[in-house]
Amino acid sequence: MSMDRDKLLKYIGRRFSIYRFTQRLSREEAARALNISERTLASYERGEREISLNMAIKMAELYKTTFKKLVDYYNVLDELKLEMAELDAAEPDMRRKSKV
Repeated sequence: MSMDRDKLLKYIGRRFSIYRFTQRLSREEAARALNISERTLASYERGEREISLNMAIKMAELYKTTFKKLVDYYNVLDELKLEMAELDAAEPDMRRKSKV
């Protein structure tokens, strides 16, 4: 499956945001841990800025996942549905309170 560059950046950025959310980290907390600004992290999550391989690996470590899971395109919808269902079951109000 071929995706253009912008769609890929947006897709990967959304994955970063979701994994941050699953670790219950605010954007501020994650940015501080990654030693970057909140603005930079937000631009990664919106797919507006390219991310270095080194930073993507740091994010995977922070979010307690693997680089492959962060960027894997295949079967992502099923995986995301499962993650969101688990979050809903664990803490239904979390999605309304969090800045994603």
